[in-house]
Amino acid sequence: MEVLFCFDQRYEQHFGVAVTSLLVNNLEHLSKVHIVTKKVSNELNQKINQLKATSRVDFSFYEVNDQDVENLKVSAHISSAAYYRLLAPDLLPQNLDKVLYLDSDLVVNGSIAELYNYDLTNYVIAANRGDGKAVSAKKRLQLKGDYYFNSGVMLINLRIWREMQIGKQCIEYIRKYPDQVLLWDQDALNKIIDGQFFHLDKKWNSLVDLYAGKSTVDRESTIIHFIGSLKPWQSWCLSQEKEIYWSYLKKSPWADSKAEIPNNLDKLLSATKSLIHQVKSSRQSK
Repeated sequence: MEVLFCFDQRYEQHFGVAVTSLLVNNLEHLSKVHIVTKKVSNELNQKINQLKATSRVDFSFYEVNDQDVENLKVSAHISSAAYYRLLAPDLLPQNLDKVLYLDSDLVVNGSIAELYNYDLTNYVIAANRGDGKAVSAKKRLQLKGDYYFNSGVMLINLRIWREMQIGKQCIEYIRKYPDQVLLWDQDALNKIIDGQFFHLDKKWNSLVDLYAGKSTVDRESTIIHFIGSLKPWQSWCLSQEKEIYWSYLKKSPWADSKAEIPNNLDKLLSATKSLIHQVKSSRQSK
């Protein structure tokens, strides 16, 4: 198996958790981890060397130029790194035909060999589309298909992706129709692929929205994905569902990391608002 991660310096620790969880549960099948980032820091390189020493898995780095995705929509918790996955397939070795892309705000809590071995002959990607039809996204993005997928876990057919120039099409769409794009690269991917994807069971991308208090995690969940603005590494996150993140952090080279605390007024106000919301939601659910 060959797996791809795309992130910037802000997410190095969280990538560390995700890749550690991947290694812990998939050493026998995993051969290479591809990393697309803006700059490979000395600290990241040292920690990757620690992982290599204990896992014997190969790691490859690819540094990207932000100019390729500059001026695309970002937000308080989403940076231009969200668009790196659109560039990645063209950076990877041209003889590589398939790769599993994973976000860095998730944990892999079991074997993903079954997922990696799905037949993608007739599809650009395999992804999870959720439980229902995407009514609002269909109207906003003017989709022909009825379903909308989460782009945090994608098994990618690199050959078809490159032939169709999916990344280039997505970036052109975002630049041309910024008002239609609310969920960054994910909206663009859904627009360009437009329903022509292989549907994955939710066990391969079980979504947890800590702020909304919603979770699709069950006993079958193998990949647990923390979506939304509230993350398990933030000190103001109250949910017990964050504990799986911390359990893998302690097994990683990032084990000494502490919970994030607000470091400016805007973050303090946002954290306070989030805490109030979580407490209210908890009381209402009782």
